[in-house]
Amino acid sequence: MSTPAVNAYDRVAYRTLPTPQTHPDRLATIALLHGMAPRPIDRCRVLELGCGDGSNLIPMAYGLPGSEFVGIDLAATAVATGTRAISALGLPNVALHHLDIMEVTQALGTFDYIIAPGIYSWVPGPVRDRILAIFEGHLAPHGVAFVSYNTYPGCHLREAVWQILQFHVEGIADPSERIAQARALARFMADCPQTAGSDAAVLANEMRAVLDHSPGLLFHDDLATTNAPVYFRELAAHARRHRLQFLAEANFHEMQPQAYPPEVARQIRLLADQSVVQMEQYLDFLRNRRFRQTLLCREEVTLDRRLRRETLRGLRFASPARPTVERPDVDSPGVIVEFHGREDSRLATDHPLAKAAMLELGRAWPRQVGFEDLLRIIAPGTVTADATGALIEILLAAYTAGLVELSTYSPHFALEPGPRPTASPVARLQLEHGSFVASLRHTSVYIEDDLGRRLLRLMDGTRTPEMLRRELEAPPSPVQVSPAALEQKMVEVARLALLVA
Repeated sequence: MSTPAVNAYDRVAYRTLPTPQTHPDRLATIALLHGMAPRPIDRCRVLELGCGDGSNLIPMAYGLPGSEFVGIDLAATAVATGTRAISALGLPNVALHHLDIMEVTQALGTFDYIIAPGIYSWVPGPVRDRILAIFEGHLAPHGVAFVSYNTYPGCHLREAVWQILQFHVEGIADPSERIAQARALARFMADCPQTAGSDAAVLANEMRAVLDHSPGLLFHDDLATTNAPVYFRELAAHARRHRLQFLAEANFHEMQPQAYPPEVARQIRLLADQSVVQMEQYLDFLRNRRFRQTLLCREEVTLDRRLRRETLRGLRFASPARPTVERPDVDSPGVIVEFHGREDSRLATDHPLAKAAMLELGRAWPRQVGFEDLLRIIAPGTVTADATGALIEILLAAYTAGLVELSTYSPHFALEPGPRPTASPVARLQLEHGSFVASLRHTSVYIEDDLGRRLLRLMDGTRTPEMLRRELEAPPSPVQVSPAALEQKMVEVARLALLVA
């Protein structure tokens, strides 16, 4: 195979971060709920197309040492950076390759999970087709593929922004100058006073969003020479041409019409006419959606879209949700308690077991709790089959509302610092190059304070808390920290799932 030439991603780095929606656990969980038989994630093969420097793939490989991870990318600089990180961490189960997607051959073999984040919309048509051809040719019989892409109708407005910025930087060759000039115009338009009767306020808001973009995102997205959003129905049709079918969205709660009032949800179902693709397209229209993270599987797989309730008994649950009242009435069956989670997700229930379950998951967060363990904690005595069934239904409703996370496994991390606290070696290595690190839950964490960054780098398992405090207070950059403040900071780090169990 020939190696590809230097490209735009070698000239301007694009920051890659851990993306929980791409983790094989997320993909396996959704597959199981739909009646599939995905490969267990502790002994699977994962391929990432467009892996960059491996910031998404390497933490997966660290957390799942019994599985194999392969990444390919066109940017030689990013691949070299990731390969050095793999060597420093001593990970034998992950490899990154400097390779053009168009040159992938059958020699790579079969994969249980294939992920292609942030490529489909940003490459020419033949490459988009090749991505789905790789899914078709390399995906295991019950494998799951992930693809993210810009989508209409929401991207119509974004396209206007891209065209304006690209018009402004036309003729400028230097990437740094293109970024600077695009940012300057975005600021000018965002701050420009609005005239009466003008619709420019909508565009000004979009320009304000551009100002929050990193240089890499602005260059490779807003100023990209290729950025082709599609309607969801077009992606689904493209998948069918490669003998693939739509499984679900990686954020499963985004598929649910129940977020709308009952009469609206009923009308959406009528418009969809029992077609899941039609349903998704109408939901995109209503939400003015601009970005999707879609899961695909082989067309011959029979999917159960009613969701397998019995599957939940073998899964693990986690939730950061909290009740809206300080002392909720858990025991009374007629008293409704409302729970709020992230992104305004919410659930109201008067079922005593469900209320107790949600409170327990909130106390356990960020740990996962198995269904049977949860049942033993909230109902130590005998629980009827009807009560258990009702609890499953309510937990499933909480999952579809985005309030509860479901998982096939429990990642290993410590919630207590211990006598010689040990931070994730992946996070410690990442701190050498920036402030974003991967948690052991495969989320991205920004360590904003100098104390937190220095503490994480020192927590390699060789130092007691007192030794850590002395090193923090030592020259050349002493930080005065009391034992109590240090203990509090270590607890904060642990709650972010950054400490090894």
